[in-house]
Amino acid sequence: MKLLKWIIVIAVTVAATCILVFTFTQPEFIKATAQVKIPWCNLPKYPILAYVGATFAIGLLLGFLAAAYYYIVGQAGIHAKKKEIKRLEGVVADTNAELERLRESAMQAKKEVKRLEGVIVEMTAEAESLRDAAGSAGSKKRNTSTMKAVGEKDCLL
Repeated sequence: MKLLKWIIVIAVTVAATCILVFTFTQPEFIKATAQVKIPWCNLPKYPILAYVGATFAIGLLLGFLAAAYYYIVGQAGIHAKKKEIKRLEGVVADTNAELERLRESAMQAKKEVKRLEGVIVEMTAEAESLRDAAGSAGSKKRNTSTMKAVGEKDCLL
């Protein structure tokens, strides 16, 4: 489809160029002259073909200047975007380094939590064994002691 579009554009351009060339190369355009009217200056008469050629040259020059301007402005925009991309790449690299540091810190914290959980489990087991030992010793004591309430007097004495 693109090829067909370009073929049509080229064909129209060649046809328009041929029409202009064959029209302005006729003897009437080469022999006919006209004067440019400028209020403060009297210019000699020139062939109409010279005006057509000058108009074409001015159009080419203006087109070149416009293309050069947009090329320079476009290159400046590209340079600014490349500079911004480099700055943002630095920000991304810094952010990734910070993220990696935080991940390592989180892994260290996770290892510390697991270690502390192990300590808690050991201490809990040790506390239960101490309770069991104290419970067996306390049960013997309870069996040998009196069950009197505080302030209760012994009737037999």
